[in-house]
Amino acid sequence: MPRPDTVYCEMCGRPVHRREAYIVYLEGTRLVVCPTCYSRIARRASKALPYTEAMRRPRPAARRPSPRPRARPRRVSLDEFEVVPDYAERVRRARERLGWSQRTLAQAVREGENVIKRIEAGKLTPSIDLARRLEKVLGIKLLEPVVEESHTALPPAERVKDVTLGDIVIVRKKEEKEG
Repeated sequence: MPRPDTVYCEMCGRPVHRREAYIVYLEGTRLVVCPTCYSRIARRASKALPYTEAMRRPRPAARRPSPRPRARPRRVSLDEFEVVPDYAERVRRARERLGWSQRTLAQAVREGENVIKRIEAGKLTPSIDLARRLEKVLGIKLLEPVVEESHTALPPAERVKDVTLGDIVIVRKKEEKEG
């Protein structure tokens, strides 16, 4: 049966005399650790005290992040941009210019290596978000504003008349009567 002045390290499970143990707060979690584990994690711990001293002090309250003023959302709609048609070639040339492998580029944009391979092969069109990340990392332009084509801008002679199925039937009937 363990003695009452013995605690167990919550990292390695080793029994430790209470006076030799440390209490550390690692990423908001309270841990009782032995001196060996303490020496490994002390620089990552936000607060570390000897066990006996920590037991005398009240436990720190959970810190809530201070509210930050929110930045105004950008008013640019994602529908206003589209990926350029030659995106695959642009991405491949820019990556090779930097001397990066596909894996390195994938890590830089926080995507999988297969995603980069498919983009460079032209089998996958990147999303607007991914295209922006690729633009930033590679220093290239992949997005262009969407340009809506208008038929009214054409002169009247060049305008295409909307043809319906009924128009086609009438044309054929006329052709049959003439022939």
